[in-house]
Amino acid sequence: VTSFAYGVADGMLSRECNSASPAGWKTRDGRLWFPTVKGVVAIDPRQRNIAPSRVAIERVTLDRAPLPLGQPVQIKPGQENLEIEYTGINWSRPQQIRFKYQLAGFNQDWVETDTRRTAYFSHLPPGAYTFKVIADNSEGLWNADGAALRIVVLPPFYRTWWFLALSVLSGASLIFAAFKYRINQLEQRQAAQQAFARQLIESQEAERKRIAGELHDGLGQNLLVIKNRALFGLLQPDDAPRAAAQLTDISTTASQALDEVRQIAANLHPYQLDRLGLTKALTTMIRNVGAAAQLDIALSLDNLDGALDAAGQINLYRIVQEGLNNIVKHAAATEVSVQLQRAPQSLQLTLRDNGRGFVLAEAKAGGLGLTGLSERALLLHGALHIESAPGAGTLLTLTIPTS
Repeated sequence: VTSFAYGVADGMLSRECNSASPAGWKTRDGRLWFPTVKGVVAIDPRQRNIAPSRVAIERVTLDRAPLPLGQPVQIKPGQENLEIEYTGINWSRPQQIRFKYQLAGFNQDWVETDTRRTAYFSHLPPGAYTFKVIADNSEGLWNADGAALRIVVLPPFYRTWWFLALSVLSGASLIFAAFKYRINQLEQRQAAQQAFARQLIESQEAERKRIAGELHDGLGQNLLVIKNRALFGLLQPDDAPRAAAQLTDISTTASQALDEVRQIAANLHPYQLDRLGLTKALTTMIRNVGAAAQLDIALSLDNLDGALDAAGQINLYRIVQEGLNNIVKHAAATEVSVQLQRAPQSLQLTLRDNGRGFVLAEAKAGGLGLTGLSERALLLHGALHIESAPGAGTLLTLTIPTS
């Protein structure tokens, strides 16, 4: 049943009808008669309103500021609340006109507002929309054309295509730069490893050459002297005094040969590490270097025995030895301080001299000494730091984890 509600505004004398019998009557001409408390009302169903309502948009406000009608609405970033007031024009029962609206591109379906004549929108996402509103004629006949309004919501700059494209290009550039930086790091590291490998091979060849020279010039000559004196003694077995002198010379030369063998062996691997431990081996080596080079060495060593494994001990021993050798060869120092402090989870070596100093970058590029120190520090998982300047001496610190 399709029904319609009529009120005083439609011409009724009163909204309250009388329940007297009969409560309603249809006459032969088709009109309907109803008694009310103020009189009788007649309705002719054949005279229903069939004219559609005209729909118009009356007012548009953006953040409570009115906008000109007849123009598309443009919402800029920061503008949020949009209100659209509309109306339906019909001479019959205008109060009962019902409305539907749709924001195409935002609403999937029509929004039924009954007789409300304002649409509210807030925080619309960027995009292009079309507002459509239709109305009936209060008796179920809808104007399908209605009224329309074009709305454009501008995006903030960080959501524009050019900003997104720029962001993508910037991200790609950063990724490419990071990739190139990483490749350069790997290439530099590979070049450094190759250079160190070449220097290491050259150092090994130089060490072999030095050992061969010492064996030939020192131990070889001593053994040759021993051989010759033994032959002279055999050629004159009856001359006891001369034989005794030859044996004395042989004993002396053999002692020198033994000392040279021990020195060569110590240079190859310090036997004191195995026999005396790290602390005494370092103490002996440091005092020998100071006595040989006439250096005033201030020595402070904690008990280091058991702090490192065998490989760690030899690497630490060589770092101290190489540092002192560099001071003797290049620093022209008169005073040297050597400190080795043991903490619960680390060892710290401090080696300081009052020598001539050097430019660190030139020293790294010029020889194997500092490179060898760095490589041995890496083997110990330690942090090596060297400070030096011309005329200001050199400070070497090495921190080694022992946990």
